[in-house]
Amino acid sequence: MSRIEDAVAGVRYEKDPYYPYRYDQETVDEIEAMLGRPLPDDLRWYLLNIGRLGLEYDHSSLLVRRGEALLNLRFKGIGDQVFAKSRYEHFLERKEGGLLSGDMAHYYPLCDIEGETYPSVSLRLLIDLNDGASYGSIWGVRPIGYVDDQTPSEPIRIAGDLSEFLGQIGSERSLRDKAEKHNEALFTRLFSAYLAAPAISPTNDADGESLLQHFFAHRDATYFDGLRNIELDHYVGGRRFETAEEIAKSVETLTTSLPTNPFHGSTGVHRQNIKFGKPEAYYANFGSDRLTPGFTSLTVTSTIGEGLKFSETYLLFEDRKAGAWTIVRRLNGVIANVKIKDVGTFCFDSTYKWHLKKKVTPTWAEFKVELAVDGEEAALTPQVIDFIREIVGKSEFRSVFEDHVFRLYKDRYYPDFEAMDAEEKTEWAKNFPDITKPSEIWPLFGKKASMRVHGDNAFTLRVDTGFDPEHGLDMRVEDWRIVG
Repeated sequence: MSRIEDAVAGVRYEKDPYYPYRYDQETVDEIEAMLGRPLPDDLRWYLLNIGRLGLEYDHSSLLVRRGEALLNLRFKGIGDQVFAKSRYEHFLERKEGGLLSGDMAHYYPLCDIEGETYPSVSLRLLIDLNDGASYGSIWGVRPIGYVDDQTPSEPIRIAGDLSEFLGQIGSERSLRDKAEKHNEALFTRLFSAYLAAPAISPTNDADGESLLQHFFAHRDATYFDGLRNIELDHYVGGRRFETAEEIAKSVETLTTSLPTNPFHGSTGVHRQNIKFGKPEAYYANFGSDRLTPGFTSLTVTSTIGEGLKFSETYLLFEDRKAGAWTIVRRLNGVIANVKIKDVGTFCFDSTYKWHLKKKVTPTWAEFKVELAVDGEEAALTPQVIDFIREIVGKSEFRSVFEDHVFRLYKDRYYPDFEAMDAEEKTEWAKNFPDITKPSEIWPLFGKKASMRVHGDNAFTLRVDTGFDPEHGLDMRVEDWRIVG
């Protein structure tokens, strides 16, 4: 029995496949003709005998070393023969193998392997067909999408040949545990090394209240504690760090960017009547017991804007040896609800910003809308509130809206329906009624509609439609003129 047959015998494949899985001889010959060179004997045998046969879910993992970290990735099987040509063309077109040695055109993409979380990992699995000692070896590069980072990644050598690669496959549970133990020890070492010689220092004070008072007054000149954010992301958020350079870069970014981040820091909102709660030891549902002692949450209440009650909770770190406090991040920011007569109740939180609790039906429409205000804490000004009342109550806008939608439908969309063949018309008929006047537009709309207010003179509207189910109807209204 050959090495490849021995390797296959140790892998658990699907018991009862419901589809043809072996590559046919003609396809294998076409692949070799496309590449202009022969495939390794083990790969040729595998394609003809195993092909795209999938592996059992719980026995399809392998460990891949990237930098100093171990990645637990899943190999589901070789790609379908139907897409062999397109996989190769896309690989070349996107220049994913730009950093590979030898001729990039002499690497053949077998499939993708993927796994891990935060951040997730996906690698394009390649076999090297260049002449020389590495012929037949298996490599991984990061896939490049049309909108992703277009820079080729550093190649990772995974195995000397396909037989060796298959021999690395094992159970997900055992390999995951091995990777986690390795990566945890790696993080401890990298974190300790940076802590001993930090490249950037956060703003600190002798107590948490004074520190936050300084931050509120000097937001743009305050640094958060990037390293403690790294610790929080790792133990509570499950984020993996693989190199000292990655930690250093992340610390610098978090230290300088979080203070002005509207979610984890603050906007330039002016606070009055500031009051501090009682500091409490920080607790999260998972991982907080592994944090360095000193993580503390502190709630701050204040008034902003036109008497709005604002409550924030900040996560601080008390370095008990140094007697200094630093700011890690803001955990949340909530403003008391604002009721607007004849409209409804607006809520604010740092995730969804200003939004109406319940849908509202404008007097000019026959559908309910989800209504939100563009902006942060101070966005719901008296002027914006007045404009929201006008939006909901301006019945005169109905004729403008009906005329606009009627022309749009009859000039742009209905002609497409008329151009369909008889079978398509039967399928789409209910979505394309032959309306004859603007007041008949309302059955065109679905049930989902949303509106976002931009300042005190503009809003955008999106509503589902049957005639364009993918995009719906989008429009922007400025000074009560439809401008887009």
